[in-house]
Amino acid sequence: MERIIVGFDGSQGAAAALGWALGQARLHHADLLVWTVLPEQTAAATENAVVLDDLRRTVRDITHSAAEMRVTRGHPAAELAAACTDTDLLVLGSRGRSPLTGLLLGSVSRGCLHQAPCPVTIVPDRPRPARPYGRVIVALDGSPSSRLAVRLAAEEAALRGAELHAVHAVYWDPLGAELLAPDAGDLVAWGERLLAGELAELQVQARPVVVPGHPAEALTRLGAQADLLVMGRRGRSRLTGILLGSTSDYCAQHALCPVMVAPAT
Repeated sequence: MERIIVGFDGSQGAAAALGWALGQARLHHADLLVWTVLPEQTAAATENAVVLDDLRRTVRDITHSAAEMRVTRGHPAAELAAACTDTDLLVLGSRGRSPLTGLLLGSVSRGCLHQAPCPVTIVPDRPRPARPYGRVIVALDGSPSSRLAVRLAAEEAALRGAELHAVHAVYWDPLGAELLAPDAGDLVAWGERLLAGELAELQVQARPVVVPGHPAEALTRLGAQADLLVMGRRGRSRLTGILLGSTSDYCAQHALCPVMVAPAT
């Protein structure tokens, strides 16, 4: 990661994202760039100037002048996605309403998750424990996007000195037409074989974890005791057919830890 770009609009969620991004930039020895997007239809110029002055003061207070700040105009999700390259990391808050644009931040983060060419991290604005858990979780399902997520997660775990857990959630959604449905033991065994094969092929050392349940619910639950949850943006579970894009959207909005989503490959 050469640059850490933070979408910043003065909301509580954006402040949490900026604080996390500052630590991420130090881990990666990357440049930190704070990006503010003014709406196309804005208030009076004097009112905008006051708001921007407040934003700049907040950025200085959080980063101690360790970040460059840029201001552009347009739709926040489109502008932020266009500002990124594949060597960047885009960081956003998960919730709240921007005092600058009035937009619900959930809509901006979802737009960036689907448009940005680089990994996107969504940071919750909930309080985090003073001491890290020492655990990075990565969702692995065999899709190309999840394999990229594993490489990202392995790097993040190494930088943090954390243990890497590779998680696969097994879930069967019966359609009513199956002649024979797998039992819980069959599902777990299938998941264990998938994890073992994927980790061996990727040559990544991680603790394999197979959990029963819907992927979105299982990953969100495990993320409650992790420093970071990493997952792919796109993919389809070989076992259930669940579209993993919906899973990443859910986790980004509901997980208690930061969620890093790898781009589609």
